Amino acid sequence: MKVALIGGVESSLLTLRKLYEHQLDIVKVFGYQPKSTRLVSGYSDLEPFCVENSIDFTPFTKINEHVDEITALDIDFLLVVGLSQLVSEDIINTPKLGAIGFHPTKLPKGRGRAPVAWLVNEVAEGAATFFMLEEEADAGAIVAQKSFEVTNEDDAKSVEFKLYDAMISALDSLLPQLANGKLNAIDQDDLQATEFGIRKPEDGLIDWSRSAYEIDRLIKAASEPHPGAFTYSDTKRIEVKASKIDKDSKIKGIEGRILKLNDDQALVQTGDGLIWITMVLSGTDKVRVGSLLGYKVDLEIYELKKQIAELKEIIRNIS
Repeated sequence: MKVALIGGVESSLLTLRKLYEHQLDIVKVFGYQPKSTRLVSGYSDLEPFCVENSIDFTPFTKINEHVDEITALDIDFLLVVGLSQLVSEDIINTPKLGAIGFHPTKLPKGRGRAPVAWLVNEVAEGAATFFMLEEEADAGAIVAQKSFEVTNEDDAKSVEFKLYDAMISALDSLLPQLANGKLNAIDQDDLQATEFGIRKPEDGLIDWSRSAYEIDRLIKAASEPHPGAFTYSDTKRIEVKASKIDKDSKIKGIEGRILKLNDDQALVQTGDGLIWITMVLSGTDKVRVGSLLGYKVDLEIYELKKQIAELKEIIRNIS
């Protein structure tokens, strides 16, 4: 069976390796190569593997600009894995036997955007799910699904590792079906469907009035390979890469205040409970016990108004 692949992240590369391992005829690979990969979570360049194994490769930034090239392919199956762009109906209809997408949730639960971050945030069961592509995102019949557990201790990176293990199992089930040209497709129950909304880098801002549990979930959900959680101390932005809820300390403080320090780790009072955070500090970043993380809105407005009044007085004296 002749297949093609579209993708550009670690899950895409894993799928490509399994296609090669199962000896399917890989006619073409379209690999995402953006101008900047800084905000592409889990980016992976597929070109080196294709060059090493003599697989025809085409880079892209917008896949729907390659419609003519894709529709000209003589392929039985098309796999679209790890791509946030929606592919056109013409691309979906190109393969003779079907186009297959991938989503890391237990569909029909968790359709939509930023699924790994949401799985961590919600401590929701995940799954490596392959499904038939159709015009509505993440709604097609399921052809392979392998579930995995998400726990309170998981962050985005550990969930990705669980996902990759589940993908291997799902692909080992799916790819022999592709080789035989017969898929066991099960329609999704739309009545059971839920959807996750888009998440952006600024959503990693920590609100210290929230509970320690909620802040811990946010930090873990926003962690690598995502842009990360962050807070502010005075005029500095502080990146937060890890966290752990503290249930043993007897100290109590004002929310957002650092109560204890241990190198790059700080114990902070939240709106409900205590949390240890691991900060990314440069040589010029300084925090100390008693430092306030985040801003007190009324206080900041007062300071700004006072500074504006002082500037107006200086301007009047100059004029």
